[in-house]
Order: sequence, then structure tokens, then C-alpha cells
Amino acid sequence: MKMNMFRSIMLLTAVLTFFTAQAQTVTKDEVLFTVAGQPVTKEEFLYVYRKNNPDKQNDYSKESLQEYLDLYINFKLKVTEARAERIDTTEKVREELQKYGDQLIKSNFDKEVLEQAAQKMYGRMQTERMVYHIMIGVDTKAPGADTLAAITKLNGARERIVKGEDFSKIAKELSTDKTSPNDPGLVGWVIAGQIPDPTFENAVFETAVGGVSPVIKTKYGYHIIRVTKERPAQGTVTAAHILVKTPKEAKPEDIAKAKSKIDSIYNLLKTDAATFEELATKLSDDKSTAANGGKLEPFTTGKMVLPFQEAAFALKNPGDISAPVQTSYGWHIIRLIEKKPMGTYAEMKDELKGKIERSPEYKDLRADFVNKAKQRYAFTENTDAKKEMLATLDSAFVKNTWSMQQAKGMNKVMFSIGNKQFTQSDMASYLEINQRITRDKNIEEKYNKLYAQALEQTVIEYDLSERNVDFRRLLQEYRDGLPLFAMLERKIWSRGSTDTAGLRAYYEIHKTEYMWEERVEATTYICKDSKTAKAVRKLAGKNVSDKDIMAKFNKDSVQLVTVKTALYLPGQDSNVDKLNKTPGIGEDMLNADGSIQFVKLNKVIPPTPKSLDEARGYVISAYQDQLEKEWIEELHKKYPVSVDKQVFNSMVR
Repeated sequence: MKMNMFRSIMLLTAVLTFFTAQAQTVTKDEVLFTVAGQPVTKEEFLYVYRKNNPDKQNDYSKESLQEYLDLYINFKLKVTEARAERIDTTEKVREELQKYGDQLIKSNFDKEVLEQAAQKMYGRMQTERMVYHIMIGVDTKAPGADTLAAITKLNGARERIVKGEDFSKIAKELSTDKTSPNDPGLVGWVIAGQIPDPTFENAVFETAVGGVSPVIKTKYGYHIIRVTKERPAQGTVTAAHILVKTPKEAKPEDIAKAKSKIDSIYNLLKTDAATFEELATKLSDDKSTAANGGKLEPFTTGKMVLPFQEAAFALKNPGDISAPVQTSYGWHIIRLIEKKPMGTYAEMKDELKGKIERSPEYKDLRADFVNKAKQRYAFTENTDAKKEMLATLDSAFVKNTWSMQQAKGMNKVMFSIGNKQFTQSDMASYLEINQRITRDKNIEEKYNKLYAQALEQTVIEYDLSERNVDFRRLLQEYRDGLPLFAMLERKIWSRGSTDTAGLRAYYEIHKTEYMWEERVEATTYICKDSKTAKAVRKLAGKNVSDKDIMAKFNKDSVQLVTVKTALYLPGQDSNVDKLNKTPGIGEDMLNADGSIQFVKLNKVIPPTPKSLDEARGYVISAYQDQLEKEWIEELHKKYPVSVDKQVFNSMVR
């Protein structure tokens, strides 16, 4: 049936197979056969032969190779016809091709790039760095003079620091970041993956301990970074705390009052007058944790204010309690619940990859990959063709109803990389499919976003294809298999189930292939009690009709007898089988509810053809097979196939 056919196509195309692609060197290979002049190499054939015949890895006999060659030629004939019919231009197929293509591209890009980034992050996570910075905030849309002034000021500050001038003094003087007035420029202990700006993080870990970074730019402005200390990673801590709050603008008396209260709580803990959980529940001002005994979520370096963090990580053993600690929130007593070292890379790999993928760094990784590929393969762009495409867009594009028909006949190259060209027609198709993914109300802004996405995806695909033969082949299998699947859906599978006249004609010719085995007709009588069963058995033995029997015993709402007549194959009913295909009445059987049941075998029915309805699934499957066989014969007549016997024989061993 249809699903069997689908599996056979997938066997050849491996459309849903994702595997770890290994980079291979592309070499020129001998042509094994051609279909309509299109070559298929010996290398390609052996690749699919090995992949789709895992149980024949060492079988290169002539018979096995010929069997698969016949299948592969038929597959290529169907692909050729699908291309000729332009099945890949239908909207549904274009959407499917892009979806599967994007998944494959992302999967291979992530294996190559994201894996390296995760390993790099894990390596950096082995240490923590104490970081200070001086920042001059500059709006991203600020004029060039403001930007230049900020850079000049920071370069001057850096020179002063290198010459020995006090960092804190300069930070207090120049930095627009005033979040740490008591320790100007303090960022705190930093671990990899914690700061949302990859440029800032790179500077933190690329600057030598004791050194000062060059001026860097982030979305917040311009910075110079100073790294003062480095220590091994502290891991993760789970702790509980009791908080006595102080007001934001606390006066000395407020602080003293809070200190007195926290000291009294601390003394209760030291004398075991109450448990930590009891005191946290009753006395802590952190109501979000008090009900749970003060327990906090596990945290790493950088997740808590510095005094709290340092006190928590300083505790050695579960159950240890800190002396009162002052932070900007008030006074705390901290109890250690658990301290865990950092996990192995294998344990953290998926978490790290997910973190990078959700961060701005992932966008930077893709952009860097694209820029390198552009340089490697001589990227060119046609800005005039890009503007022409923009001119075809109207309000329908903003409403997500724009059709590529509005760009019909436009086929200029918009950009190219290596030997791949991306045309206006390609862009029109991309815009039609993807116009819903952005909600921009400005036509040009929306167009530029989608153009940039199409360019990025095309460049990544080209680069992966050039360097990775397995990726290139699998991507081509998608592009061959999906249109072919759509064509078979239309030409074979739908027709096989909806062509009632053709199906009926096929059945009439082949109905003797769908035979029932010898069956029996039997009637089962279920009677309310033995007295009723005895009377019913007597009537059944006299061949009184079932209708008359039920009329006699079932009156009004009282039902004493149930009767069921059916056809049975051997093994379907053990009570029928006991009669051994001999007409007559079987013995009484007592059911769990006290009713009595017996079977009457009426007659033996010789083998007969199943009706079309009874055999419909099998007939449809066979009819589809015939339609496909006839179609392949037509394709062999339509498209010339030429096999190089010498190349074929070179594979036999």
C-alpha cells in the first residue's frame, strides 16, 4: 500500500536520516550510467548501495549489484520525471524542501560550529576571574563624533592605568557605570556563559591577569576591562538564608537595629535554641523562601551579590552556618545545604549548547561562519537585482499574502557564491514561503531581514556542501525524494485508491488471488438458563428459523435468547472448531453469568473469492504496484538509459 511505497522511497533517499557527517575529499569519478544524459557516478552508486544495504556490506556479487542498480535506475527515472513536471515548484513541496533543508543545515552547522563553541565555553568555565571595567555609555545611533570621543577618552584612561595610576580613581572619574560606588568599576567574579555580550566575555578571558584590555564595543557602549585575579571554578552551591532587611536609603540607626536582630537570631542558632528552618520560617524577611526554611535555588558564581556569594562559597560542609553577612539588601545568615563541583563536559554539553544557541553569541557564530565562507568562495552581490525585487513588493507582503507570481519572469542573479547562483526567482519563492515569520510593518525592513536570512542560509549550505560530501549527498536526497514523494502521491497512491473503475477492473481480473479459505457458517445460541437452552436446542435441531426462535422466547422487555450467525475460519472460535466442520449442534457450555451457550454448525463453505470491499486494502496495494510498474515502463521509453558495463563490472568482486 501507500506506506509500503513510501518506505521503499525512503530506503533509497534516506530522507529522514540524520547522521554525523564526516568531511571527505571530493574526487572525480567514473560514470556508471546516465538517465536522459544526466550522469550517475560509480562513487554515488556505491555510496547509496552501502548505506541502504547494511546487511550486504561485503556483498559485491554481480547479482546483488545488478538488483540494486535496477532499483536505482528506476529511482533516477522517477526523479527525472518529477523535475520535468516541475513538482518542486509547487508551494507545498517548496515548503517541505525548505523545512527539511533548514533542519539538515542547522544540524550540520551545529555539529561543526556549536560543538566547538561549547567546548571553548567549558574550557573557560574551569576558572573564574575578578573583573573591573570603565564604561562610557554611547547610544548605538550616536553620531561618529560621540563614538570617537568615547574611544579617545578610554584609550587615554588605559594609558594612565598602564603607567601605574590608580584604577579606582580613574573609574570613579570617567565611568558612566555607577552601580558600585564603594568599589568603582567592579563587575565581580565572572564565569564563562554568564555575561550576555560575547564581546565583553571574550575580552574578560583574553586579557591577562593583572592586565587591561584594549577598548571594546558592546551594545551598552565602550569599555576597557581590568582582570585582577583568577581562581578555580567554585562549582554550584545550594544554600538557605535568613534575611533581616534594611531600607534602600538606610540610616545608621536602621542598620544597627537590623544588625542587632540578626545577631540575636545568630545566637539562637549557636545555642541550638531553634532550628535554622524554624527561624527562617518565622523571622526571615525574604518571604519568597521563608516558607521553605529559607532554601534558595542552586547558584553559581555571579548569580548573587558579591558578599553573599563569597560567604556562601566559603562554607565547607553541609549544615555549616555563616556569621551575619551584610549586603545591599540587609543582613543575612547563610546555611550550606550542598556544594557540587562543576560537571564533566559530557554531562554539561547539551546545557552549554542550549545556552549558546539562546545567546547573542550564536548569531555571531553564524555571521562569522558566513563572512569566512564569503571570502573563501568569492561571494558577489547584485544590488540592482535586489532593488528590483523590492519594487515588486506591496502591502500584500506586509499582510503575508504576497505571491511570487508578482515577480514572474524575473530571473537575474541576486548573489552568487562559488558556482552557486541565487536568482530573483529563488528569492521570490523564499519570500512567499517565509513572509509570515516576521511581523515588520515596513516593507523594506521586512524584505531586508528575509533577504539576509536567505543569503546566510545559502552561504552556509554552499560551504558545508563544498567541504562535506555526506552533507551534500543527503541534501540532494531530500531534493530528489520530496518532489518524488509528492509525484507518487498524485500519480500512483491517490489514483490507486480513488480510481474506482480502474480498481474494479483490476479486481475482476485478479480476484482469484484474493480467496477465502474454506469456512463454516455457524450459529451461536446464548440462553438465560438450562431450561430455555433445552427448548431452544430442540427447535434448532428441527431447523426452526432463528427469527421464530427469538420471537418465541423474547417477549416485551424479557430477552431469554441471543442468536448470532457468522462465517468462521479455522482457529477463530474454539467452540466452532470442536464440531470439526461437521454440520450439527455442539455441547452446552456454562458461562460465568449462569447462561448456557451452544453452537450449531450450519454448513461448510468452499473457498471463494473475497469481495472487493473485503480485500480492498490488498487490492489497492497491488493496483498501485501495477500502476507504478506501468509508469516505470513508460519512463524507460521516454528517457534513454545507458549503463557502462565496464564500469559496472569493475565493482564486482
